[in-house]
Amino acid sequence: MAMRIPLFQFSSNNLPRPRKLPNHPFTSRPNKIHNISCTKKNLGDTALALDLAISVEKINTHLEQKEKAMKKSMELLFSELCQYLSLKEEEVNMKWRKMKEEEKWVLVKEFVNEWGVNFHPLSVRSVKEMVDEYLQDDKSSSVMFPGFKRMLGLSEDT
Repeated sequence: MAMRIPLFQFSSNNLPRPRKLPNHPFTSRPNKIHNISCTKKNLGDTALALDLAISVEKINTHLEQKEKAMKKSMELLFSELCQYLSLKEEEVNMKWRKMKEEEKWVLVKEFVNEWGVNFHPLSVRSVKEMVDEYLQDDKSSSVMFPGFKRMLGLSEDT
């Protein structure tokens, strides 16, 4: 004799419902729409252009400082490489230009193994790239945004 047991003992009206949580003070207020303006409402074209020029000048100043710091770092690194090789800068420059890539890698690895103990993090690849860049003759003054100052009407000498 088989017994029939209904799978769903509850009708949709009799299902247990989750308890309502008490209203939290932050959720009981209606949501307000906030309009946040990115700019002042009364800015004209000239004011916007001035703000843009100021922002660009800040970026250019930062980039210029970064380029000066990198140049100084490369100069120091190159002078240390010259001392390591016991050669003058001109001699290292000529020797570097005549070397094959494998020879450069071997030289830089030896240099980093000895000299890099005191300067972390220092990688062979970064040293080689810095020496290559330092010895380049045709280095442009503005690596990022070339001609950007000219486009905005600013002088390129600044």
